[in-house]
Amino acid sequence: MFSRLRPLTSYSHPLRRLICSTRLQSASSIGPSFHKISDEANIKTIAGRVDLDLFREVAWVPQSPLLHQRLHNFPAVQKWFLSGGANGHISFTDYMKAYEDTVLSYEFTTSPGSGTQALPIFQAWLRESRAYGQSYLPTIIDAIIQSSNEAQESPNNASNFQQFSAPLSLIMSACQFNNTQAHPSQRVTHLYVAQSDINHLPEPLSQDVPVPDLVRHAGKGDIYSSSIWLGLQPTYTPLHRDPNPNLFCQLVGRKKIRLMKPSQGDDTYARIRRELKSHGNSRFRGTEMMGGRERELLHCAVWENEAVSEVFLNPGDALFIPTGWWHSVASSGDNGALNASVNWWFR
Repeated sequence: MFSRLRPLTSYSHPLRRLICSTRLQSASSIGPSFHKISDEANIKTIAGRVDLDLFREVAWVPQSPLLHQRLHNFPAVQKWFLSGGANGHISFTDYMKAYEDTVLSYEFTTSPGSGTQALPIFQAWLRESRAYGQSYLPTIIDAIIQSSNEAQESPNNASNFQQFSAPLSLIMSACQFNNTQAHPSQRVTHLYVAQSDINHLPEPLSQDVPVPDLVRHAGKGDIYSSSIWLGLQPTYTPLHRDPNPNLFCQLVGRKKIRLMKPSQGDDTYARIRRELKSHGNSRFRGTEMMGGRERELLHCAVWENEAVSEVFLNPGDALFIPTGWWHSVASSGDNGALNASVNWWFR
C-alpha cells in the first residue's frame, strides 16, 4: 500500500506503471525486482530498495523528487531510540549516555507569547534530577529564557530564533523530562539539534548512520555535507533550496515536507523579497528566514498554498530532493515528542 503523495488541489487518478528491473547492489540481491511507481504532480513514490539504474532513470537524470518508502533501516534506529515509554513517546536508550557530552548545534524558536512556558519547570527538574550530571544545563536554560524574553519585549514582538552549541545531554534530558509530563503545555518544544554534521559525531554514532548506496554511487560519489536532526515537536524549516541534491531519511517520528518546482519556488521567493524590499540571495537555509516577517511570509506562501505538493515521511522512508527544488520541512506529532532524521547532500 503506497502512502499518498499529492498536490493539495483535486487531481485525477495517478498514472501508475509497473517496472521490472534487476538489483545491482550485491550478488545476494541479483534477481527480478518489481516496483510500482505512482506519479503525481511530477513527484514519484516507490516502495522498497531501489537499484541504481532505476533510481537514475526516474529521479537522478530527470532531476525529479522521489519518495522511497521503507528504503532504510539504519542501526541508529534500534541503538539510539527506545519506543513505548511514558505517553507512548520515543526516548533515548542507555547506549546514548556514553556520548552525552558530545557538543551539537541547536536551534530554539518561539513565537510571541508562546514556546517558553515549560522551560522554568524543566530547569527546576534538571536541578533536582540526577539522570544527567551536568550542572551547566540549568545555566543554558537560563540563557534561552532570557533571550526569548528580550525578543518578546522588543517593539516588533517578533519570533525569536536562537542558535547555540550545547551537549547532546540537553535534548536527552529534555526528552526524558517530557515523558514525565502528562500535559502538553508543560513539555519542552521547539528544541532542535539542526545541521550537525554526521562526520563530527563520535565514530560509533556516525557508523550507526552509514552513507546509503544511492548517495555513494548514483552520481560522482562526492558527498558535500551531511546532517543529523533531533527535535522535540514541533520543529520547522522554512522554504529554501539546497545547492546540491539531498537524500533526507526519517529515523523516528514523522515529518511532512512541502515541495515547489524550481520555477515556482523562484517566483515565490522573489515575490516575498520584493514585499520585504530586500535584496541579495538568501535562498539557502539561513538565520534570516528563521524569524520575523520573512519567516511569516515564507510560511504563508507554502503552508497556506493549496497548489503545493506535500510528502509525509514515516520511519524508514527517504525523500530525494534534486538541486533547485524548494522545500519546507515540519515535524508531525504530539507536542514535545522526539523526532529524528538524517540527510546527505551529494553530487
